[in-house]
Amino acid sequence: MSGEDVGTQLLSVREAEAGDYRTINVPDLLGYLQTKTELTRKTIAEILIRSGRLNEVQHNPQQFLEQAQQAIEAELRGLMIDGIKYEKIGGQEYEMLLFEEREILGSDLNQVLVKNSIYDEVSVDSEIEREFAEAMSTRTDIKLFIKLPGWFMIDTPIGTYNPDWAIVKEDDARVYLVRETKSTKNQLKLRSSEWAKIQCGKAHFDTLQVDFAHITNAFEV
Repeated sequence: MSGEDVGTQLLSVREAEAGDYRTINVPDLLGYLQTKTELTRKTIAEILIRSGRLNEVQHNPQQFLEQAQQAIEAELRGLMIDGIKYEKIGGQEYEMLLFEEREILGSDLNQVLVKNSIYDEVSVDSEIEREFAEAMSTRTDIKLFIKLPGWFMIDTPIGTYNPDWAIVKEDDARVYLVRETKSTKNQLKLRSSEWAKIQCGKAHFDTLQVDFAHITNAFEV
């Protein structure tokens, strides 16, 4: 998309908001970003002014628009996640028994033989998950664990989230756990959508008083 595709010019906003009256001959920043983010023109103008980077528009208008859109969308996702709250509806919750009633499908190439799951094999999607399943199968304190099937979805403001594992651990007491396995815990090394959905998952399971954690190996369970 070229700069000409997104409009004609940005007119200065009120002096009280910008502290300066100028007309910048660039694409319509407000109109473009309003279409992409659904924020009001006033809100977008305030964001652009406070960024202190409006002088960069004239150098590469399209790049400025793309970077501004990415920054605004990232901040909106963060705000939604920080404020998310899950509530039980009609007392309905998933139970371990539910997974016995629905078929869990997977390719033979992605199966790991285990001793303490609903089935003799569990499906895995990565080497990290394979290593996790193999390690969990040797743990005497793990009474049951399953790879949560694809239909087990949690609604979040940025789409559905399918956590990795449900676990029943029993030592001095019995506890129910949900775990997400990734190769790293570093936010910068995960896709922003992955990180955001994990945070939403934590909020969801906190509400249900189920222990949820993002881990990298079975020793962290």
